[in-house]
Amino acid sequence: MKFSPLLLTHLFGRMIAVTVFIFFVGGCNSHPNIGEKELVETPEEINTKAEDVIKNTLEQILENPSKVPDSIKIKNAGLLQKIYSKNNFALLWSSEGVFNKEADSLLLLIDSAKLYGLFSSDYYSEKLKGLKIELVKDTAAQAKFDAARWAYSDMLSTSAFVQLVKDLKVGRLRPDSILVKDTSLNSSFFSGQKKAFTTVSIDDFATALEPANKDYHQLKEALRNFLTKANMRNYTLVKTKDSLLLPKIIYKRISEEDSLEIVLIKKPDSLAIASVIKKYQHRKKVKEDGKITTALITKLNSTDREKFIRIAITLDKYKMLPALPEEYIWVNLPSYYLELRKGDSVMLKSKIICGKPLTKTPQLTSVITDMITYPLWTIPESIIKKEILPGLKKNADYTQKRGYSIVDLKGTEVSPFSVTWAKYKNSIPYKVVQGSGDANALGVLKFNFSNPYAVYLHDTNQRYLFDRSSRALSHGCVRVHKWRELANYILRKDSTADSSNYTTMDSLNSWLAQKKKKYIKVRQQLPLFIRYFSAEGRDGKLVLHDDIYEEDKRLREKIFARR
Repeated sequence: MKFSPLLLTHLFGRMIAVTVFIFFVGGCNSHPNIGEKELVETPEEINTKAEDVIKNTLEQILENPSKVPDSIKIKNAGLLQKIYSKNNFALLWSSEGVFNKEADSLLLLIDSAKLYGLFSSDYYSEKLKGLKIELVKDTAAQAKFDAARWAYSDMLSTSAFVQLVKDLKVGRLRPDSILVKDTSLNSSFFSGQKKAFTTVSIDDFATALEPANKDYHQLKEALRNFLTKANMRNYTLVKTKDSLLLPKIIYKRISEEDSLEIVLIKKPDSLAIASVIKKYQHRKKVKEDGKITTALITKLNSTDREKFIRIAITLDKYKMLPALPEEYIWVNLPSYYLELRKGDSVMLKSKIICGKPLTKTPQLTSVITDMITYPLWTIPESIIKKEILPGLKKNADYTQKRGYSIVDLKGTEVSPFSVTWAKYKNSIPYKVVQGSGDANALGVLKFNFSNPYAVYLHDTNQRYLFDRSSRALSHGCVRVHKWRELANYILRKDSTADSSNYTTMDSLNSWLAQKKKKYIKVRQQLPLFIRYFSAEGRDGKLVLHDDIYEEDKRLREKIFARR
């Protein structure tokens, strides 16, 4: 029997296609899976066949993840396999061709994700809605009785549920691998959450997973009010550093705002770009100079969508906080404020000065251990490397002009003119110290706490700087405006614990008046949290602080780049 070349080519092509499909997803009769239709005749058969599909599909995804088509890849497959195996691979979100009420609740929770600082697209929102339409509203019998589609919908729902629970509880700033490494986020935990999901409202369910932190919930309240008026349109982000491309990107970005009614020009010249910028500045009620400035770029990028992302980042930061004690000091760097908190009350609020962007104040958790009146300032190695050594190389009297002393390892003062500074590159075998006194950079009181960065809370000899609105001005330490009130609070706290053995406020005042250096041990050690939260809620309103260290910008580009 002879075959034409065309027919042979057609048959050969079909054989290859079948072979490739079997290679990827296996034969559908012996190993059913979501890669192929699995039609049944009755609703009762859907459950049994779907169990086989779920089991075999998860096995294939885990055994050969690189060979699984993108169309059927599912996040958290390892965790799903454990969850389903405990339930004998039974459907969790439907039965016999009918979605259960939890499936409807899951879609509602996904749709309301933005109220929790989340993105519905992270939880297969459109796919799940499409599957529901296909399986329920589609009158075609093939769709309604396709066990593989029911299995796919179920696994997708479970994957979305797991990701939602994880993001509500621990956020997105940690990698998804936390689901593997964190023993508390195991299959039993998620199975328990699935049961809880059936008994409470979706908001109560989400709230139970979120931090109990008061500030977190104040920000979430502000987010909900913000969203009622927010324009969540995704405008072009102006982030290029290319001076040639920048004008065109700014022109494009401004033209995206329909209300300006700009007539687009394919190749705008500098005059056209300046004209468009002036129209935008007029609308925003700022100086109309038509110039491209940092302030202009900041304003263009400060869209409601970008504000939402900053809120989302901050909400996730709260999820990374340890359990907070009853009484503690809270320093929020972008706000330039310190608060001494006890329960839900703020016992003391003070302006602070924190590190410059080049000498950032580190985020840390510690406890106040002691205080020192009229302290010496031993300059940290980082400052010696960046400022002191380069200054000494230029002029040996650099330290003397600033009131600094150079001390060797034995504690003997060394003349800066006796050292050949040019031979040192990054460090020197000496300490650089500023003596105590009213001119000392630490002021007249220092609060010590254990940390690897050589930073402190302290007074300052430049108290006039507290009048500035932007106060990222220090070498990394935190200068406290109300340092005396903070010290007095700590002393009162100690006195209540041991009235026979503590430093009185009168003693402190006396030492300060005499300009004496005294060490004061803090017996009731006060926990300290230095953090970076650029968004907060106040009385239901959103307050955004400058991203002074561009930390949120980096997180936005790393984790939320596709948003």
